[in-house]
Parts: sequence; structure tokens; C-alpha cells
Amino acid sequence: MNKTRTSRLAWLGAVCVALAWLAVSAQTLTSADEVLDRLRANATAIETLQARIVVHTYKDGRVNLIQEMRLSLEQPDKMRQEYIAPEYMAGNVSLIVGDAMLVYIAAIETWQRSDLSELSTAEQPWLLFRQLLRSVQDELGDYAFTLREPDGGKYPLVGVPATDGAVYGSIEMWIDPETFIPTRRLLYDVDGNLIADVRILNVVEVIPGVFLARKVEAYDAEGALKNEIVYQELVVNERIDPSLFTLPTEAPNG
Repeated sequence: MNKTRTSRLAWLGAVCVALAWLAVSAQTLTSADEVLDRLRANATAIETLQARIVVHTYKDGRVNLIQEMRLSLEQPDKMRQEYIAPEYMAGNVSLIVGDAMLVYIAAIETWQRSDLSELSTAEQPWLLFRQLLRSVQDELGDYAFTLREPDGGKYPLVGVPATDGAVYGSIEMWIDPETFIPTRRLLYDVDGNLIADVRILNVVEVIPGVFLARKVEAYDAEGALKNEIVYQELVVNERIDPSLFTLPTEAPNG
């Protein structure tokens, strides 16, 4: 398939998404399933995503680390995060292909296998973007959601574990009725203690009818800002060099 035809098909797909959005935008949704279907439809329209990310990490109310990295994502199960700054982290890579997650440590020129379940809750903003991958979209499927009365014009959803795969004791989300992007997520443990408060900001329309956030803030249980992540130079549904997702032959197994 040539590039012109691919571009036309991508454009037609975007138009279809926009028309579908217009057809239901005036409706008031009355169930959690309807809201979740719209949320997933927004993500499904994204085939590839590229961005430059700037991360501010806070300690005691002050920035103690600034990181910059390149993010590349391709459906349904490929994601790459490559560090640009600070200098001592430059060249480090996190690579997800299917069920494999590998981390390259540039300082020792070594690939290491990692486990997504071991990521800190402080890394929730990065994990949220990973939810765009179709292979992990069913994370929300591990919870039974109910829709509360509209709150500040948003659709509030509350999810409780419905399967053994549920990571959190409960999830609260507020979904914007125009973009169908969660504007806030509260994550609790099984005892009802708040683990993380994630706020999604600066939502933009990246292709007709499809939206992404350009800023995510993560707060701890005490309300202290831990991370501020800004997504810049967003590029959606353009071809990505497949070599970016090639698993290294020297990577460890198991």
C-alpha cells in the first residue's frame, strides 16, 4: 500500500470517528458502559503515537529531577521510551513488545528484563499513556463500574474489582463529556487508602474527533505533587520506523 493511499485511509478513518462523535455528542449517557465505550472509542482511533516528554519530579515541594524522553507507540502492543536527558540517563530505553518489557541501561550497555507490575505508583502518568495500547485496554475490564450523578459537568465513574486481575481496591474517574478523556483518576488500595491522584490536563484534538492530554500531574496520598509530565510534539497516526520495536537478540529471557 503506498503512502498516499495510507494517508487517505487514515483521513477517512478520522472522518468516520468525527461523524460518529457528532452523532452522539448531544446525547446524555446514562450508564457506565456507555461512558466507557466512548472512552475506548477515542483510544481505538489512535494507531501510532509519537511525542517528546518532559518530566518534572518533585521532592519536598521542589523539582529535584528533570527528565526528557522520546515516546513511540504502535498498536496493538508496542511502546518505546528513550531517554534524552539528563546526560547520565541519555540512551536508556524502556521497550514493550507484547508481554515483554525490556530496559536498556546505557551506562553498562546491558538489556534487562523488567516487570510492569513493579512500576511505582508515582509513574502513573506514563502508565496512563500505556493504556492506549489495545493489548492493555482491558485493564478497566477488571472492574465493575457504576455511573454517579454528573459532577461539575463530568461523568463520575466508580470501579470496584470484578476479577482477580484488578490491581487496585477501587478506582474513581471523572470523564469529560466532550472529549471522553478522564480528567482525574483516584486510585485506592484494598483498605480504601488513597494511593495516587492523577490529574489529566491540556487536552487537545489530535485528529478530528480524537483527543489526547498534553499534561498529566500525579499526587501522592498526602496531596503532594510527585510528577508533572508534559507531552510535546505530538504526532498521531503517522508511520513509525519498525526497527524501534525490534527486540534485541542479547536480551535475557524469562
